[in-house]
Amino acid sequence: MHNEEKYNFEKLSDFHLDALQEVGNIGAGQAATALTQFLNRSTYMSIPNVALDSVKSIHTLVKMPTDQELAIISLKTVSDLKYSLLVFFDKLSVAKIINLMTTSAPDLVQTKLSELSPLYLSLIKETGSILLLKYLEALNYFLKANSFPSPPVLRIGSIDSLDEHELKELNQGPSTVLVVECDIFTSERNIAVDLAIVPQSDTFDDFMKSLFSEEMY
Repeated sequence: MHNEEKYNFEKLSDFHLDALQEVGNIGAGQAATALTQFLNRSTYMSIPNVALDSVKSIHTLVKMPTDQELAIISLKTVSDLKYSLLVFFDKLSVAKIINLMTTSAPDLVQTKLSELSPLYLSLIKETGSILLLKYLEALNYFLKANSFPSPPVLRIGSIDSLDEHELKELNQGPSTVLVVECDIFTSERNIAVDLAIVPQSDTFDDFMKSLFSEEMY
């Protein structure tokens, strides 16, 4: 078993940073194309800001309010390279997504995300699922892998609740998180979104070697 502390993230070279940026760019481009079809309007993604660190740092890397409920859509790959993908929408982004696809947006000042109607929750889950699946396609291309996803799952919760849910198993071994932060743009709205890629411990080395074409340690 590897020790998480063996990975010195402060020593990332320009090559490593370029590789991380390319992962974000490829995924953003594919996601924008798919969202254009889903939202029935031209959609663009901003140039992603990417960061790689210990999974314990995810609470600070994900630039979402820590005192709010978030919509968290997640999936795991079940073959080849194994990792988890998570996408995060805060309350404002949830309201903007719903407003783009319906005639009115919910008053989320007075309404909790967990109290949204099944229709609204379905729209949020579908938007997040598109982002996740397109990033999975991009990662398969970039990593020369053939990983398949589990069905995406929507959960409403805080950043701190990740440790008891999506990251519970991952905290048992050496875990690294790659966070991609960007905005989705349409002619009417810009929507903040964070996406996290977390390699699972049993294929951690293979994932990192595929990502960087070399060992980091």
